[in-house]
Amino acid sequence: MIQLKRWLITLFCIIALVAGLGFIKFTQIQAAIAFGKSFPEPSETVNAMQASWSNFQPTVTVIGEVRAVQKVDVRNEIEGIVTKINFPSGGKVQKGDLLLQLNVDNEVAQLDAIKAEIDLAELDVKRFTDLLDVRASSREQLDRAKAQLAIAKARARAVQANIDKKTLIAPFTGYTSIHDWQVGTYLAANSMITTIIGDNNYHFVDFKLAQIYANMNVGDEVSIFADNATKTPMKAKIVAIDQELQNSSRTLQARAKLENPPKFLRPGVVVSVKVPTGDMINAMPLPNPAIRYDSFGSFVYALEKDENGDLRATRKPVTVVSKEADATYIKDGLEAGELVATIGSAKLNASMLTYVKAP
Repeated sequence: MIQLKRWLITLFCIIALVAGLGFIKFTQIQAAIAFGKSFPEPSETVNAMQASWSNFQPTVTVIGEVRAVQKVDVRNEIEGIVTKINFPSGGKVQKGDLLLQLNVDNEVAQLDAIKAEIDLAELDVKRFTDLLDVRASSREQLDRAKAQLAIAKARARAVQANIDKKTLIAPFTGYTSIHDWQVGTYLAANSMITTIIGDNNYHFVDFKLAQIYANMNVGDEVSIFADNATKTPMKAKIVAIDQELQNSSRTLQARAKLENPPKFLRPGVVVSVKVPTGDMINAMPLPNPAIRYDSFGSFVYALEKDENGDLRATRKPVTVVSKEADATYIKDGLEAGELVATIGSAKLNASMLTYVKAP
């Protein structure tokens, strides 16, 4: 009996101890919960905008190069010594201006001698013609005189051709490249003299498009952007398109005509070309930071008011039509007038309390 009483006392003490420890732990948990509730609800501050529909034409941006309408590398066909330089280094020349003259003293002397022979041959032809009329000469003598005249004139043309080859003339009005040529310099045949860029009021812009976008036509309008030079697009029209894709890259080359280009847009400048790839559609433009992506696709955070009038983030899947440099265009998932988080949307989670930064 005494042994049973001892066991009961021990069991009661254990139960009392466990109950006491449980009460203390319960009190601590309640205090922690109350302490946690004393903190404000997590929230974020973001930029936001109201969504709206607008007309949009899908485009693709590619790299293009400005090309001169007229460009020629001037070279000498015959070797010789420079006797005259008549064009400025990096200056303007007019069509027909003398650019450079090689030594033609020998050719000029030969031409003078041949001209004398031509004069003599012409006299012989006239004399034999007159004599033949009075039957004092034969047809053979007249034919020989005419042949000698023709030979002399052919020799004159050959010498004159050599003189012309040593006389370099500007083929069109334009600007020359920088040079360091001096009188007395010996030039071997096919030496590079200068490059002339035509003085035109328009340039060509050459670019290439992948075959999936190769549905453009002559007359289509494209936009030209020059990086770090101007933010305003320059309009150009496609004037030529290759008839086949390039085998190495599977791209189609096209050429656009840019009227009245600014001075900084010189031939050789690399530009961005925005080419339309489809018909005009109704789409909703949003800043690029507003669009989020995960394994389920693209989405945005719309800001909607709860029962207390506070804004909370709501995840809404959207379909992206096109992503441009400054905006992303979507075709569904939002209604016009909805408030969408833009800059700072990466910090949001679904149902998070959100504040909009003042504009």
